[in-house]
Amino acid sequence: MKHDAKGAGKDSPKHISAGALMSPALLRTGLIVICFAMAIALGNRLYAHKDMTELSHHTLNPQSIASVELLADPLEVEVFINPHDPQSEAVTDLLGKFQAHKKNLNVTLTDPALDPTRMRSLNVAAGGEIFLHYQNRTQRLTQLSEQSLTLAMQRLVRADTRRVIFTVGHGERTIDGDTNADLSLFAQQLADSGFELDTINISEQTALDANSGTLVIAGPMRRFLANEVVLLLEYISNGGNLIWLTEPASDDGLDAVAVELGIERLPGVVIDVAAQQLQVERPDFAIVNEYSRHPATEGFTTVTLFPQATGLDVQPDREWQVSALVQSGKQAWTETGALNGKVAFGDDPREVSGPFPLVFALERDKANKQQRVIVSGDGDFLADAWVGNGGNRDLGNRLFNWSADDNAMIGISAPTRADAQLNLSRVSMFSLAGVALLLLPGLMFSAATGVWYRRQHG
Repeated sequence: MKHDAKGAGKDSPKHISAGALMSPALLRTGLIVICFAMAIALGNRLYAHKDMTELSHHTLNPQSIASVELLADPLEVEVFINPHDPQSEAVTDLLGKFQAHKKNLNVTLTDPALDPTRMRSLNVAAGGEIFLHYQNRTQRLTQLSEQSLTLAMQRLVRADTRRVIFTVGHGERTIDGDTNADLSLFAQQLADSGFELDTINISEQTALDANSGTLVIAGPMRRFLANEVVLLLEYISNGGNLIWLTEPASDDGLDAVAVELGIERLPGVVIDVAAQQLQVERPDFAIVNEYSRHPATEGFTTVTLFPQATGLDVQPDREWQVSALVQSGKQAWTETGALNGKVAFGDDPREVSGPFPLVFALERDKANKQQRVIVSGDGDFLADAWVGNGGNRDLGNRLFNWSADDNAMIGISAPTRADAQLNLSRVSMFSLAGVALLLLPGLMFSAATGVWYRRQHG
């Protein structure tokens, strides 16, 4: 049988290209897969972080960011921790947040079990420790938190020791006391951030070193002796830095110091009508939200509370450069009479209406350096009972950092979380107590009684 060549050509299969075999649907699927793969690869290199929690639980505090940014040189962090420790992931996560703001922060994880000899030489705690190395200085932490890490960085920033010396022997507020009037909470924060704290009894001294640090007179209740006042005047004359927290009607014997500084303490206690708007029960509380343009208060706008303060005035002095850092409101005045009954301005011609200064900053060139003095008409704002109110703690940090000539640290305080404390109204407290102590036990007793009854009576 013969076949026609042309017929055979018509019946033979045609050559079909690979592109023709790929349907449009398959092509679209392939493109989508390729796009996803490229998006995943790009996402591993470029990503954005967004904290969606209401109180920014997964974001560093501004104080923490500012502290780590002050460390210009590389920061070496060595973490001694068992890699199987449940806290290992939390440690690396927290340090990663700091690394996002400081590229030359290098973290090394070391297993203590691999080098016991080195662990003994460093005296590393059993639960592990963290060493921070910066410019030949080292800080070590046994417990890690954002606050402890930030404070350690602040201590590393202070290359030079900043000493703060508190006078004792005259009923002053103490830095280690346990009463509401003491300064233990604020003093502890100063120490945590790198200040060296000390005390001095001036009556036991023959001279005060004007270059030893900042001298603090914190609300003395008894008079300074005449020879002590002489030593204080010599200290100021020689260029010593001073923080003086005075009180209303204070019989401290320091009038000569006030004259030397050109400061006048107004008679009476400050009364502020604005305090009533914040539900402050006492009338002798000053509410402050106005601050002068000064390095110590630059950018500070937080409301502060000054309990039982005295107003201040200043006498013109060409040698001192004086700035009224904190001003009372216009609705405030100095009350010289009793605070019981109806209190009104104008009963005594010595009374002064606001605004008037509550805190002065003085500075001058003296003894080849810049001498700095702070005079406050109140010390309660830094006392344990009130230091946590509003911006009191931050204002205190600013004043002490400025007096210590540590401008880089002004405005940087210890980080705190907005939900660190649970503040409940009296109604909420009684409601919570009623539920916990009465309602829940009553429900459980009723349920138990019901079970018993059913078992007894079928």
